[in-house]
Amino acid sequence: MNYCGIDLASQASAICVVDQNGRILREMEIPSDEDSFRTNLGAVSAMRCVVEASPLAEWAANCLEGLGHKAVIIDARRAKAVVCTKKKTDRVNAQDLAHMSRTGWYTEVHRKSAAARELRTWLTARDGLVETANALNARVRGLLRAHGIRIGKVAEREFELKIRDVVKAKVPALTGAITPLLELWRNAIEAAKQMEKRIASVAKDDAVCRRLMTVPGIGPLTATAYVATIDQAKRFERSDQVPAYLGLVPSVYQSGEVDYRGRITKEGDSLLRWLLVEAAHNLLTHTKREFALKRWGQRLEQHKGIGKARVAVARKLAMILHHLWVTGEAFDWKRA
Repeated sequence: MNYCGIDLASQASAICVVDQNGRILREMEIPSDEDSFRTNLGAVSAMRCVVEASPLAEWAANCLEGLGHKAVIIDARRAKAVVCTKKKTDRVNAQDLAHMSRTGWYTEVHRKSAAARELRTWLTARDGLVETANALNARVRGLLRAHGIRIGKVAEREFELKIRDVVKAKVPALTGAITPLLELWRNAIEAAKQMEKRIASVAKDDAVCRRLMTVPGIGPLTATAYVATIDQAKRFERSDQVPAYLGLVPSVYQSGEVDYRGRITKEGDSLLRWLLVEAAHNLLTHTKREFALKRWGQRLEQHKGIGKARVAVARKLAMILHHLWVTGEAFDWKRA
């Protein structure tokens, strides 16, 4: 069997093919489209092809498998740790990936199901709309601040009317500049709410999401994001492996007598990590019913502060959600 490394890019991809002894058989750069892959790789014998995790990786893997090759998506961060070089080009990257394919020195990443990718797209799109709305909110406030107008804390439902009234009363000449921004803000907010309703509907119809939402602080967004990100619960042997996958565990530096633990690693999915921290905040501040996890978090808050307490509770939530998913149990207030 021959081995192939593909350095994917949006416009063109570098490809290197080596034999079992590591001898380079073929190198080329082709457009990153299905026709080019079929033309250049469709007629060759089956190879093990390695690509780094990226937005194009799943598409490329499906394309390669359709041509009869074995496709492997690997962890890009760990690939950099294996290959240390000051010479970085697309051609060199493809060569390194080809040799990693031959030797097996890589960490394969989980390839999510089509349903998980679809749900993930909805969650990411909704998050993008929220970011857009927040950016427009800040832009409007900044423009008005330049004219000595400060807008304090305003409820979302009152923001547009408040801005229009202030502009009309104090700087009517800016109406034409501010109005389009307010319209974009309103459209982004309304679109995000529509997506939230659809995501909530998906969560309501999914048995796993309904079970996860029995945990205090966990709503439809967090439950669906958890299911879409983890995809297959049994790929983790233990629930305590999930926080590390999501970047919720402290970083560690250990060498000789030095053993230092710093901030959380923030590896893995940033959206789910943020949602879990928000869920932990809601659990600590808005859940009225007393239970062990809440009391533990509150004690930690008194000694370490609210920030560390939220992250610690989020770490616990990540494990609890995995346990409920695997066992099929609902949240038990007495055991939590």
